[in-house]
Order: sequence, then structure tokens, then C-alpha cells
Amino acid sequence: MVVQASAAREVLASMPGEAEAALQAVEGAGRSAMTELRHLLGLLAPSPDGDDDAPADPSPGLARLSTLIDRFAFAGLPAEVRVSGEPRPLPPGVDATAYRIVQEALTNALKHAASGAKAEVMIRYAEHNLRVEVLNTGPSVLTGAGGLRAPSAAGEPGAGRDSVEGAGRDGGAGRGLLGLRERVALYGGDLDARRRLGGGYRGRARIPLERP
Repeated sequence: MVVQASAAREVLASMPGEAEAALQAVEGAGRSAMTELRHLLGLLAPSPDGDDDAPADPSPGLARLSTLIDRFAFAGLPAEVRVSGEPRPLPPGVDATAYRIVQEALTNALKHAASGAKAEVMIRYAEHNLRVEVLNTGPSVLTGAGGLRAPSAAGEPGAGRDSVEGAGRDGGAGRGLLGLRERVALYGGDLDARRRLGGGYRGRARIPLERP
């Protein structure tokens, strides 16, 4: 894309036809790359009901949050959603990232939390930032029991570091959190996920609404 754009700039005045062809190639490559990226993100955030063959959602966003919450409730993880601030249209990338943060956090909670666990999802529209926080209940960190762990080589949960941070480094469900942390960083924001002293986990993200 960079080579084609550079070539178009060089011949824009003298060979407009060639410049147009180069720009069309850039447009086609860009659209193809975005399609592949959407499919990749869909693979990194699988459906909570285990249907890995379901088509990737081409346009996730907070407008579809209630549907997502209903899916998790049906799967056994009820969640309460709280929205503060004045909801407003978000840049598509920020909107999709916020949705994926909630999806990943609830997926991890559903897979690893104890029976009867519940979750809270908080979305705050601040003046310059969007804040997303997901809490789920679970055993106290002081007991050393339960919690989100990185899968073992055999795929069984519970063999690995007893933290979201460890899961992010060791693979498994945490791989999605690591990818989301990098994605949030692209917008100049930050994402923190860790065990709570009172039990369960907390994921918290701040995403600027203006690109750095």
C-alpha cells in the first residue's frame, strides 16, 4: 500500500490514469486487510457457547451489548450493566474495542469462575475518555483458590500463574487480554486486569476518544 501510494503521488500530475490505478490498488488492499483483521479478531474472541464455527461479527459495538449480556446469562453467567455519562456515537475502532473488552472478560469469567458467579459491567462516557470496567465474583485472593489461570499444555484450566497477567503471558484465554491491551494502547489508552482481594477479577480500561 505504501509503495502504491508513493507511486501515485509521483505520477499524479503527469500520468493521472496511472495514479488512479495505483490508488485503486491501495483501496483494494486496505479493504482486504480490514476484512482479514475482522476475521482474526473474531477468532481471538470465540463465542461463549463454544460455537467456534459461528461467523465472526463484522461490526461489534456497545449498541449490541445487551445481546451479548443475554448470551452470557443464558450460558450461566448473569451480568448487570451500568451506564453513566451521556451515551454518544463512538469512533468505530473504539466502539469495537470496548465491546471486545467486555466479551473477553465475561468469556474468561464464564470459563473459570466458580458456580453461581455473577458479573458487573460498567460503561462510563467521560468528556474525553470511554471507561469500561468488568467485575466478577469468586473466591478471595487470600484463600488461593479458584480464579483465572492459564491452561496447561493439556488444555486443562488451573495449571499456571494464578493471575490474569500470567494468563496473558502464557497463552490460552489470556492471549485475548494481551491482544486487547495492545489494541487499547493504539488509541493511547490502558487496560488493567487482575484478581481482587475480596474475590473474583476486575478488568478496567480507559480509551481516549481522540486519537493521540
